[in-house]
Amino acid sequence: MKRQPARPLKEQPLRQLPLHNKAAFVGMGSELRGDDAAGVVIVKRLAELAKSGVCSRCLFINGGSAPENVLGEIRAFQPEIIVFIDAAILGEAPGTIRLIDTSREKISGVSFCTHSLPLTIIADYIRQAVPCEIFVIGIEPVDMDFRPDCALSPPVAQAAEEVIQAIADYADIM
Repeated sequence: MKRQPARPLKEQPLRQLPLHNKAAFVGMGSELRGDDAAGVVIVKRLAELAKSGVCSRCLFINGGSAPENVLGEIRAFQPEIIVFIDAAILGEAPGTIRLIDTSREKISGVSFCTHSLPLTIIADYIRQAVPCEIFVIGIEPVDMDFRPDCALSPPVAQAAEEVIQAIADYADIM
């Protein structure tokens, strides 16, 4: 049975997050594996837009394929909201964007791509270290084949632009 298509990101809860909260956005994935680089591409672009990677209430972090390595940086920032951004096998059309509120929906049924620790373990650890809400933005990839050029497929590149715009609006950096 096919799920309903994901709502556009602009209709998702990200737009309703309280603007006074500190938020950390963590891009995950391998820049050498095609669409798996989507999360990393997104946070790098947002950090450029914010000029330093930090705006008044947002932090943009490249977690790469080992996001557990940036947990100290997240803990030091003390965000009230953490949003992981990653390529995810959602069982949807390529480029589909899905926002998951981990307090309401389990992420164990979603296959996240190439990082070393499962996202469920990382999220559980963070909840113990930093009292915060955790969200995941998953983007359905076309492929995750080895590509050293860090090029995203057209549907994932379009989805990445939509996510960048939504987060830039949220962070008020554009």
